Amino acid sequence: MKHLAWPEPTGWPSDVTHNRLIGDLHIYQRRGGHRTGTDDVLTAWFAASRFARAPARYLDLGCGIGSVLLMTAHRLRPLHSLGVEAQPQSVDMLRRALSELPEPTNLTISVTQADFREPDFAQGPFDLITGSPPYFPLSDGVLPADAQRRACRFEARGGIEAYCDAAARMLEAEGSFYVVFQTTWDARVLAAARAANLYLTARADARMRVDRAGPFLTVYEFKRSPCELTQFELSIRDQAGEFTAAYRAARQDLGVE
Repeated sequence: MKHLAWPEPTGWPSDVTHNRLIGDLHIYQRRGGHRTGTDDVLTAWFAASRFARAPARYLDLGCGIGSVLLMTAHRLRPLHSLGVEAQPQSVDMLRRALSELPEPTNLTISVTQADFREPDFAQGPFDLITGSPPYFPLSDGVLPADAQRRACRFEARGGIEAYCDAAARMLEAEGSFYVVFQTTWDARVLAAARAANLYLTARADARMRVDRAGPFLTVYEFKRSPCELTQFELSIRDQAGEFTAAYRAARQDLGVE
């Protein structure tokens, strides 16, 4: 990702940067706030490589600043893509990024500021849904003072259970839901999916380095009906700290430099 010099948006924090994300799409993000990362790339890559067709309707739950939403939409070219996000600052950044999409993009992307747990949030159905929930309960550690940073790391508006419930509510019969979570919470993720009547059909387990004992991040594929489980494994960095061939190939397949 390359940093571009960009005029500081009026009324925004001074640490906002404007960065190329994928293709000719850019995002706004803060050095001290919500930033895109490896988990976003893995989620978009797994969704795009597994879904492998243009969805009619695509939803990104808790889309934040739009990283997964934009990468997945760029790769799969849905007829319509929607992000839903409750955190106002993140919504503002994504809306400005969407307003600056190059013409013509052949992309129809919108964002709604809402809490998808609310009963009156009922949209869909969607044939593709993605999500990258916060990983930590509110009781787990010191909460950041910064509201945006807090919202993207801690479960202020629900965790994996809320994401599974929402996906199950809005997923069409043959649709797919892709969600990333820290692998240490694997049992919790699977329990949340079972409670929402979702079935695990594929997973990608990622080690942060090849010499680590086990995976750190997992991207899960859930559907409404069971089928034979497909499993993938990859490492992000080698022992020298460089991207592995497998992760470089995943980034290239997605279109991320």
